[in-house]
Amino acid sequence: MIAVLSMVVGAGMIVWVLTRPAGYASFGWFAYAPLSGTTFVPGSSRLVVMSVLFGVGTLLVGLGGGFLLGRRRR
Repeated sequence: MIAVLSMVVGAGMIVWVLTRPAGYASFGWFAYAPLSGTTFVPGSSRLVVMSVLFGVGTLLVGLGGGFLLGRRRR
């Protein structure tokens, strides 16, 4: 039961991460003098969070599938 639940949660996390829009913030570092001439969008932390969620979801799906495949049948 736990393996099935972890597979469902993992698959849901993968779908959620892959379907999230990659929209950036509508504001930037326009008031900081060295960056005032360029457009700067700080979006790297979101990429890290999405990558970690993708990794955790993949790990959960792998662990759940391995548990179900390796379980002894009675």
